[in-house]
Amino acid sequence: MKLCHQPSDLRIRPLPSVLIAVLALSCRVSLATEVQGYTEPIRTIEVASDETGTVAEVLVRQGQKVEQDQPLLRLNSQVHLAQLEVAKQQMNAEGRLDAARAEVELTSQRLKTLESLRQSGHARRAELQRAAKEFQVAQANLRSVVEEMETRRLEHQRLLTQMERRVIHAPVSGIVTELHKEPGEFVAPNKPDVVTLVQLDTLLANFSLLGPQAEQLTTGQAIQLQFGESGQSISGVVHFISPVTDAESGTVLVKIAISNPDGTLRSGARCTIRLKD
Repeated sequence: MKLCHQPSDLRIRPLPSVLIAVLALSCRVSLATEVQGYTEPIRTIEVASDETGTVAEVLVRQGQKVEQDQPLLRLNSQVHLAQLEVAKQQMNAEGRLDAARAEVELTSQRLKTLESLRQSGHARRAELQRAAKEFQVAQANLRSVVEEMETRRLEHQRLLTQMERRVIHAPVSGIVTELHKEPGEFVAPNKPDVVTLVQLDTLLANFSLLGPQAEQLTTGQAIQLQFGESGQSISGVVHFISPVTDAESGTVLVKIAISNPDGTLRSGARCTIRLKD
């Protein structure tokens, strides 16, 4: 029976360089952890009405894109229109003002005439004093009428401003996501919200990171995000790192801003970032 002998000069062959590179890359990747987060609008605004009243007309629809200062909703203003018209008529009623000015002019001329006659000895002192008093009263009456006219002007301006506030405008450009009121419904002081607007031109991606992971980031730092649904890799900027660690989970909230001018990225989308272990 013959025994098989292994060659004594058996050598270990070196691994191919490509395989070494792949193994090295795998080791580096294994040192990184993927953290999942989600996106949200950079701003969500509950647009509220300063005025109370019944909704006359809703001027936008759900999902509509609106521009800053665009009208969103109009309250019924019939009573306010009537009050405004009355205030306008009172403001423009200048009959009393004309009469007061005429009285000042008349008493002024009479006083000047009596002063001239008094110098020549043809008017009594009592008459001159009475004319001076009448002139003073006329001046005071004119001032009172002017003040009243100014009060009416201010009241008209107040009602005009109130009328303008009964049309609710968009405080910023955004998208209407919810309508809280319909025509015929009442806007009350304790429930003034009428429309929800969101700004999606910039999104915030929220991540809950462990302390050592959060310490790898700084505000303003650029970072890549991967979106699972689309497979996109998009650059973002660290917008906020919470100074507080959640006591229950031991995590730190980090927000990353993502530019979204064309609105292709959806709010609520899942995304991931890679951080070192």
